[in-house]
Amino acid sequence: MEFSICEFTEKDAKEICEWRYNSPYDIYNLPDWETITQQKWGLADEVKRKTEFYSIREGKDLIGYFRFIKNEEFVMLGLGIIPNMCGCGLGKQIMTCIKKVFVERYPNEILRLEVRSFNIRAIKCYEKAGFIIKDKCSKNTPMGYSEFILMELLDNYVGAFTRGQSREIAIEKMK
Repeated sequence: MEFSICEFTEKDAKEICEWRYNSPYDIYNLPDWETITQQKWGLADEVKRKTEFYSIREGKDLIGYFRFIKNEEFVMLGLGIIPNMCGCGLGKQIMTCIKKVFVERYPNEILRLEVRSFNIRAIKCYEKAGFIIKDKCSKNTPMGYSEFILMELLDNYVGAFTRGQSREIAIEKMK
């Protein structure tokens, strides 16, 4: 499969609101578009859609999206894949596309993500993509109270703390 990264449109945001995941992943089902706009989610904000969100396409079909939220210390990654493609072995290819955009847009930043702790399938995908587990936390979200695993991209972790050392030496020192 060949994926392309494209501008994230209002049409994409509305389509994502219609995606429905089976249990136990149904916690990722978003409210309808009207609720999203009333509650002023990032998906509904045109400026945020243009500056933070990206769509992932296979041909013309929307198969996923991701978002980078920059703060002072790191960039937080959020992402979603169309339900019928979850668990199909596409994670490595999708994560490679996302990391490429990240490196182009934020070359010297640290990339983190949070994943619900029950989502072992996603955690394994992120580990294969180079993320390491940094911490656990519990918090309330618009989708309910959950326990999360905080993960950080190892390549960026090494780069942020080595300042000129080779990657191999830095990894050895971190052991």
